[in-house]
Amino acid sequence: MIEQREVASTFQVEIDENRIAIMRIDAPNSPDNWLPNSFVDDLRDAIGTIIYQQARGVILVSNKPKSFIKGYKLDGLRGKSESELTAFSHHAQLVMREINSLNMPVVAVINGDCFGLGLELALACDYRIASEESDTRFAMPQIRSGILPFAGGTQRLPRLIGLPKACTMILSGQKIRAEEAYNIGLVDKLIPASNLFETAYNLLLNNQVQKIDHKRPLDRFKKWRKQLEGTPFIRGKYLDHIENRVWDKAFGNYPAVPTLLTLLKEPHFKAGLALEQEALVSLFQTEEAQVLVDLKQTERAMKDQYQHLGNVQDVQQVTVLGSGFMGAGIAYLTANNAQIPVRIKDIHPAEIQKALNTCYQLMEKAVQNKALSHGEMIQRMNLITGGDRLVAAQSTDFIVEAVYENLALKQQMVQESECYYGEKTIFATNTSTLAVRDIAAKAKRPENVIGFHYFSPVTKRALVEIIPHENTSQKAIATAVHFAIQQGKVPILVADQEGFFINRILTPYLLEAIECLVEGESIEFIDRSLQEFGFKRGPLAMIDDIGLDVLVKSNPAMVAELGERFTLPKSVEHLITNDRKGRKNKRGFYLYDSKGKRTQEDKSIYHVMETIIHNDLEGEDIARRCVLRMLNEACWCLQDNIIRSTDEGNVASVLGVDFPDFRGGIYAYIEKIGAKEILRQLHLHSQRYGERFTPCDWLVKQADKH
Repeated sequence: MIEQREVASTFQVEIDENRIAIMRIDAPNSPDNWLPNSFVDDLRDAIGTIIYQQARGVILVSNKPKSFIKGYKLDGLRGKSESELTAFSHHAQLVMREINSLNMPVVAVINGDCFGLGLELALACDYRIASEESDTRFAMPQIRSGILPFAGGTQRLPRLIGLPKACTMILSGQKIRAEEAYNIGLVDKLIPASNLFETAYNLLLNNQVQKIDHKRPLDRFKKWRKQLEGTPFIRGKYLDHIENRVWDKAFGNYPAVPTLLTLLKEPHFKAGLALEQEALVSLFQTEEAQVLVDLKQTERAMKDQYQHLGNVQDVQQVTVLGSGFMGAGIAYLTANNAQIPVRIKDIHPAEIQKALNTCYQLMEKAVQNKALSHGEMIQRMNLITGGDRLVAAQSTDFIVEAVYENLALKQQMVQESECYYGEKTIFATNTSTLAVRDIAAKAKRPENVIGFHYFSPVTKRALVEIIPHENTSQKAIATAVHFAIQQGKVPILVADQEGFFINRILTPYLLEAIECLVEGESIEFIDRSLQEFGFKRGPLAMIDDIGLDVLVKSNPAMVAELGERFTLPKSVEHLITNDRKGRKNKRGFYLYDSKGKRTQEDKSIYHVMETIIHNDLEGEDIARRCVLRMLNEACWCLQDNIIRSTDEGNVASVLGVDFPDFRGGIYAYIEKIGAKEILRQLHLHSQRYGERFTPCDWLVKQADKH
């Protein structure tokens, strides 16, 4: 008698009267297909059934809507020894080889996400058919967790789409849409989702799909490419070129990058598989991989927690008050991501027209990038309307106010909305500098008022801070969280205190970069020093993106509430007088072209600031100064109970201020360095540079404990 497994298999096989095997992918107890630790055994059992019943063709199809396979959660590898990790990769490679070696054609029917190990499985099939839907996306994101594909992906992907395109996919980890996947040869056919399965079935039934032999490609171009890329000298030269390009961005902070480039220099398939196994063992045990896996695990848990917290009905109708760049971006996210009707209200019709045009341009760009079809664009643009009057009183259940930072104006917006809209309508105020409790102070229904802090550019930044004041109702909080998730954002609940979380940890970091400039360090050297630490952009380039005028305007309130450590360097006054607003007016610390692209450092700024550049500091000294200010403020945030947990703070710091992900987020980095060492450095810097480096009491207590 065969012993049955306690958990149902992820792969279920049925074989019909035409001897077509249908392998359905259905991970138990999960809305998405994440492959479990038992995926090799599950897959092997399914293959055994197919062989035993002598199927003539196989279809792999997901039972989950819009999810082919999300991938494999790497925390399942935790605690494995080197030999166990090697065996895990080896068996994953073997089962893919078994699919590849079946004597009948195998067709992957892909609708929805096809990521990581899911894409490696699709690559082992002979034929890949994908839906044309915008939800269908492909990625090899393993490098973002500090490792590489380990089930044959580094070998099969280059052989299918060519070395240059495969390098781009694996090194970036970015998601690509179905149309791009088709254009690069990753997918063989694009079909409307409704006809996917039927098309695959008929291809097998009519013998229109054959086994693929990558050793002997039929296509003349693929033969030529195989010969060229199989030449060790040419292959090595190309990968050396890629290594030089990548180094400038990665600064050696991601061990998986050089490991991949070394691995790809091996032109032979079997030897490449052995290198894959070695890479999993060596990379998974690195500190970078461990903190990246922690970060991803926390981010998923955070999304699950917030989805549970926001377990309310969908928002049905949205009104955006204010048609500036932020208001237009919020309207776009609401129509495009949440697919909810949204009305932009502004007293200036010309500004509404400009906002509608902005939304159109964003959607047009999405069409050009194959993220949307033209038909979908028209449907979603039709969800956006605008006018100078409040309308749709009965149906609007969520208002987002996005007018400029003026307390009296925002209070007026709340009062006008309460007079016009229903009693249950939630009012979300988009603010970065004002207390939400003050905005709600004049409201008849303060329990419906909540803060939303979007980050600029709103269409690209994943994070949104949600700020309830002391009287905000639980229903308003849940609805706000749910709406943020509908918009495609990662929400984080933060306390209603000046600067909230992101601006609070970011501002001292930016101010210290300006202090370094005042003391005679050059713009590009300061920025590069922080990029070498791991930030994607330097702090001065970041100020140009935010706008120095915005930083200056919000600063007095931060100084008043949080103390002199937030005081701006005096030289900033010269920059404001000189109209240095950064990217928005094409001149800040850098110069920008007509399209807003950064061209070069603006050396005239040294004259404006009355600064002589002598570059006395090392890059490490500059990075240490700026990062210490940020770490100290993150400790202040814990002392003041600004966030719910350090885990959420780690995710928020990576998504909100681009804190280096390979360092695990700001609190993971604090834990790694240790409170005693941070305290010692702060004391040294306080003696050298002044009281702005005075350590937080919470940090002093932590150091005393250890």
